[in-house]
Amino acid sequence: MSDRRKRTWVLATIAVMLWIALVVAAYHVTHKPFTVSQLVALGRAAAGLTGAGMVVVLGTGVGLLFLRRLDLKPLERVVWAAPLGLGVVSLVGLGLGAVGLLQPWMLWSLTVVGSAAACRRLLRALRAAWTDRTWRPQGRFELFLAGYCGITLVIALAWALTPPTAWDGLVYHLTGPKLYLATGGISHPLDLPYLGFPQLMEMLCTWGMGLVGERSAAPVHWLYGVLALLSLVTAGRRWLGTAAGWLAAALLFSARSILLVAGWPYVDLALLLYATLAFLTLARALEEDVQSHRWLALSGAYAGLALSTKYTALALLPALGLVLLVFQASDSGLGTRNLQLAAREWLLVGGVALFVWSPWLIKNFLLTGNPTYPFFFGGVYWDDWRAWWYDRPGTGLLYTAPWKLLTAPWDSTVWGREGLAGYSATVGPLFLMFLPFLLLVWRRLPTTQRRWLRAALVFCGVLYGFWLWGVARTALLMQTRLLFPAFGLLALIVSTAVEGLRSLPPRPLDLGWLARTVVLVVLGLTLVATFLSTAQARPLGVLLGHESRGEFLARRLGWHYTALEYINQELSSDAVVLFLWEPRSYHCAVDCRPDALLDRFLHATRLYGPHADAIAASWRAKGVTHVLFCQQGFEMIRKAGFD
Repeated sequence: MSDRRKRTWVLATIAVMLWIALVVAAYHVTHKPFTVSQLVALGRAAAGLTGAGMVVVLGTGVGLLFLRRLDLKPLERVVWAAPLGLGVVSLVGLGLGAVGLLQPWMLWSLTVVGSAAACRRLLRALRAAWTDRTWRPQGRFELFLAGYCGITLVIALAWALTPPTAWDGLVYHLTGPKLYLATGGISHPLDLPYLGFPQLMEMLCTWGMGLVGERSAAPVHWLYGVLALLSLVTAGRRWLGTAAGWLAAALLFSARSILLVAGWPYVDLALLLYATLAFLTLARALEEDVQSHRWLALSGAYAGLALSTKYTALALLPALGLVLLVFQASDSGLGTRNLQLAAREWLLVGGVALFVWSPWLIKNFLLTGNPTYPFFFGGVYWDDWRAWWYDRPGTGLLYTAPWKLLTAPWDSTVWGREGLAGYSATVGPLFLMFLPFLLLVWRRLPTTQRRWLRAALVFCGVLYGFWLWGVARTALLMQTRLLFPAFGLLALIVSTAVEGLRSLPPRPLDLGWLARTVVLVVLGLTLVATFLSTAQARPLGVLLGHESRGEFLARRLGWHYTALEYINQELSSDAVVLFLWEPRSYHCAVDCRPDALLDRFLHATRLYGPHADAIAASWRAKGVTHVLFCQQGFEMIRKAGFD
């Protein structure tokens, strides 16, 4: 081809490309595929997921460093490392807050440097986990279970990326991080008792919010849900075989309340994961002789991280201790030597757990004068009357309907519904339905499985006993959500029962086939219900920019958000607003004092008598300029007969 023809061809090519670009640009100027607001909305959602991912990447890199000498399968190594490292990240955040360095620039610096340092190790671990085929779904049944888990997690993620509306998130899970980032340090500036609770998850939310804002908080909790799912898959493969792992994961997310909290900035799935791993690592310790002390220490670390997440994790220590006794007794009887060995092992587990938990106890002691604030030893903003109000002893089932303690599993499953009084959770029928079938298949299971399951049943039994004790004492603890730490292992136990039915004779009735069919039907119905409720609630509108943040919050929160928007827009920046019968203050832009326990007015009458002038004078002396009265909360307390 001559030079002239080459130049002509080049010019023609350029002309064609310019023409195509001109037509495409001109068309889409008048026919915009998306608006700026939609692009911004998608960017906020993507930023939230990215921020949460950066926190988890940092934590996983740290955790891999701690587990490098332990014998773990590739996916196990990643799944067990991430929550361990996230606990370390949380403690680093606490340390930064203690010295006033809880600032976005510091969080960004540590995240970038830490992730870069761990990048090679993390990529190597992820590559090995992906190529490990042992956890992959096998057969159509497992593929369906994996698909169910994937769909439900996507739905939960959609909720996790929306602006926060979940109750406890607005009360304290996000309010604490908001206060910490505003000052750069850890403090207890409000009469908000929940700031004294263990705050591992709140510190991770603080870290994510410091990087990219509020949208990163709930996805951190969602990622804990993903890790919990994968921990069940790997545990099923290691100890129970067949499809038990994927079945356990699907069973866990058949509980719609667990699926809901996966999309909220809560702590429940983190606690569930830490409780599950505390048992699994203890099981590894009792199976091995060479590295048993390392596994025991790791079990204690996970138990300590559970304690750093929620006070109710105290039940883990006696549960782990009883598991040690059961394992020792199953070997050669519970003689004096075995009893001493179990005691030494439990002291190692408990000692590590208390050591890991101790920074949060020290934080509370320095800020409130009580290491376990607000329980046991009082402290700032607290007195005996408020302790009684918060605990409400004598209102539990033992005093009102003691026979219902025997029917609690039935009542919590059949009558319990998310958001309604009476257990306040929807857990699905599969746990209650199939757990008794374990008795039917027990003798057909291999000895190693029975040994592991016996310990798991003891562990779950102790957690259930502590929960039932709380339900017996006070109506305020009649919440199935407080039993969620046992649901990981319970899902593995139930999945073993379901799969064990396949070993029974197929005639006159193939119970194995029937059980799998029932599981598929229930999961299908759960999926339909989840789709319908999600379609009704319309989370995609705010994610895709069809609905603004304010419109979404007003639609979801109603008068609460309307009132707070009025405060934010109409009051001066130095206003101090005291809430009555309203504990949610996260969306408040001025100095708002939430009524965290719905007891502020009644407590004031105890201190100053039923005299409005005296009460008002006490509030003015504390700088209060306005009072927000929530009639709905007031009527709820009156109806309950507490005020």
